[in-house]
Amino acid sequence: MVFFSLAFQLIENILGVRLVLGWPTIIIGHVTFSISFVVVTVRSRVAQLDPVIEEAALDLGANELRTFLRITLPLILLGIFSAALLVFTLSLDDSVITFFTAGVGSTTLPLFVYGMIRFSVTPAINAISTLMLLASLMLVRSSLFLDKLGHQKKNT
Repeated sequence: MVFFSLAFQLIENILGVRLVLGWPTIIIGHVTFSISFVVVTVRSRVAQLDPVIEEAALDLGANELRTFLRITLPLILLGIFSAALLVFTLSLDDSVITFFTAGVGSTTLPLFVYGMIRFSVTPAINAISTLMLLASLMLVRSSLFLDKLGHQKKNT
């Protein structure tokens, strides 16, 4: 919030444009917080790659883009998917970042639920929490399914 306040004051002084907190600042805040988790997760998957496979593709005439799209990306796709699940979970849970970077009129689902819980627990909160739990379980189940597919492809 301090960064956005200083940056918005600087932009207003230089360009004369007044910026306010909203959805873009929420997205920037969550991306800034979550990028390190993505880098660590995907980097561990890239470290497991055998460079001989990429060198073979390059020796057989593929350019760097085709090698990345047809060889490297399918091999690291599970790492990307697991990083996306991790970031989704952390971002959904981190209402503090959202609270400080959200402007007037930009309410996310976690902030809405948090605001409703402060007064009383209603059936609407229970229903929203159940839907969020089911969505999270479906995402975990799909990651397990994709992991199982990845192991089947590796074994054949």
